[in-house]
Parts: sequence; structure tokens; C-alpha cells
Amino acid sequence: MNLVDFDVWVGKTLFVPPIIKLCQITRQSQYAVSRLLWFVTALDQLRIATSLTSQIIAGLFSLFMMFTASFRADMPAFSMRWFRMFALAFLVLDVAAGLIGNDWKGVEIWLFVLFAEYAATITNIPPAENREKSRALRQGEARR
Repeated sequence: MNLVDFDVWVGKTLFVPPIIKLCQITRQSQYAVSRLLWFVTALDQLRIATSLTSQIIAGLFSLFMMFTASFRADMPAFSMRWFRMFALAFLVLDVAAGLIGNDWKGVEIWLFVLFAEYAATITNIPPAENREKSRALRQGEARR
């Protein structure tokens, strides 16, 4: 399995289905969800910042992502495979460090980044299945 196949498999099995469900529930585009998740990532980075310098950088990043998420919510976004693989490698390293040193601080950031990046790769969101419509279809098929 090469890197492209691995990236497609990770996206289709782990990240894209919950993103699609979130988009259907909230009725937001995949781009709006991607920008929202980047904003959450920035806020989480601000939460765990320890020094004044990292707090200032994370605060500026949070402000930038807030404006990006609010003013450009539905504008198409792009994601690069190398960056997704980079984030996945850091997630694996952080999980390993958490298992070894019992320090889980910051692991969730890479999950947010991966969810945001895979949301940007989705081309279209299928419509949500209406429960009454699906129930009526099932009852109609049962009558035949």
C-alpha cells in the first residue's frame, strides 16, 4: 500500500463519515466545518500555551482563524496530502508519547487538524436521509 492509498483509506474510513454526518446535522458546508475545526484547533492551542510568547502566537492564530471562519466560511478550501500525512505522523508520535509518559496534553490538536484537513477534501455532501421518508418507503415496500 503506497502513501496515496493509505491517505485515501484513512480519510474514507476514519475521518470523512463523521464529517459528512456533522455537515448533514448542522447543514453547513464541508468548508465551513473545516474552518470551524481550524478555529477549535487554534483555541485549543491557546488553552495549552504555557509561555507568554506561545500565548501571544496562539492568540493571534485564534483571532485569524475566527475571522477566517466567519468571513470566508463557505469559500472552497484545499488540503495537501503531505500535510495530512505530517499531521498523522505527529498524532501517532503524540499517542506513543502519551502511552509511554502518560502525558496526553496536545494530542487532540492533531485530531482536530486531521478532521479539518479531511473536511476540505470532501467534494460534495450527500443529502441527509429523512426519517419519515425512509419509513414511508419501507412501509410502501412492505405492502407490495
